[in-house]
Amino acid sequence: YKSGGKAAEKQVFAWAKEIVKEKLSPLPFGGISFQKKYINVVGPTGVGKTTTLAKIAARCVLEHGKNIAFITTDTYRIAAIDQLKTYANILNVPLEVCYNLQDFHEAKKKLSDRDVVFIDTAGRNFRHLQYVKDLRNMIDFNEEMETFLVFALTAKYEDMKTIYEQFSLIPIDRFIFTKLDETTHYGAMFNLMMEYKVGAAYLTNGQNVPDDMMEASVEQMMNMLFGVERT
Repeated sequence: YKSGGKAAEKQVFAWAKEIVKEKLSPLPFGGISFQKKYINVVGPTGVGKTTTLAKIAARCVLEHGKNIAFITTDTYRIAAIDQLKTYANILNVPLEVCYNLQDFHEAKKKLSDRDVVFIDTAGRNFRHLQYVKDLRNMIDFNEEMETFLVFALTAKYEDMKTIYEQFSLIPIDRFIFTKLDETTHYGAMFNLMMEYKVGAAYLTNGQNVPDDMMEASVEQMMNMLFGVERT
């Protein structure tokens, strides 16, 4: 109705917000719960897994006073081990490097006294299912582990879907979305969460450790999609 004008437009906008909120509200949001000892990040190349893991770990130490450690299974890149070793040295915590599942079990025994153990994994082209299978042969995914799948918000939606479906072999608890500062388009993120009924743990918006990261929430997601309401 032309006579309705802005009032009708405002009503449609309000309905859209309600629908999205109803779909997002049942999903799990927020950072690590400290109910599980092992925190694992997986995902494709170039999404910032190691830096994101370091941010979560640093907050775990600085804000919660937890006794932590790192495990890395990313033995494909020497730089990846060095990067995590740097973060481990800064936080004054141990780092174990694992080349196979036996190493992983031994590392868990060594770190049995730690409150939380953060696990870094190799970024591979996970469009190939074999790489996901390789990951299962490297890490013991069990009930003690919380696993986050990391996506860059600059990625295409179809690529995100393909990667998530490849990871169906592994229990994914929540998503982490990086590179928030590199885009203003969030549709792929919302579509992914709503299609697969998986919520988000964190959003990152820069390289600074541990600052450039925020815990995800329904309210925050609504503000990103619809803007902050002004009263």
